Amino acid sequence: MTRKDVESLFKAHYAQMYHLALTLLFDEAESKDVVSEVFASLLSSSTDVRTDQARAFLMASVRHRCLNVMQHKQVQERFSRLLIGDSPTFAGDDTAEEQMLLEELMRYLHDNLPPLSQEIFRLRYLKEMTCQEVADELNVSRQTVHTHLKQTIEKIRKYYHSISKAI
Repeated sequence: MTRKDVESLFKAHYAQMYHLALTLLFDEAESKDVVSEVFASLLSSSTDVRTDQARAFLMASVRHRCLNVMQHKQVQERFSRLLIGDSPTFAGDDTAEEQMLLEELMRYLHDNLPPLSQEIFRLRYLKEMTCQEVADELNVSRQTVHTHLKQTIEKIRKYYHSISKAI
């Protein structure tokens, strides 16, 4: 698609696309980002959108990207719960105890995980890459990524519970 074609689609469908994203995400900034990403991908890809199917294609693209955003948020929340669990030590405030526990956990990860596990953990949770992106980046299978993450999270869980009981 040419830039002019994308601009035409933008003018015709932006408001509806934004409204759909806002309905799904409840966040104005994220909704604008999602719609912008759809148009950016149209510009950078060789996808041709037929005029009679443009609205359906664009709305489906927005819906799909919103679902990805929601899934990513769920993964982040699950990871946060996994690390801090239901421990009364973490009351939601940045307490000195909480900071100390987090620093200790990061030291533990650095000192006790094999280099590949550290890198997989860093790429997946700190760089927020998908498992497939991590696998591609490190030239390993997706199953290897899953296995290392599962083992790492299990080690974190055990270690966290041991240090939270000590404090």
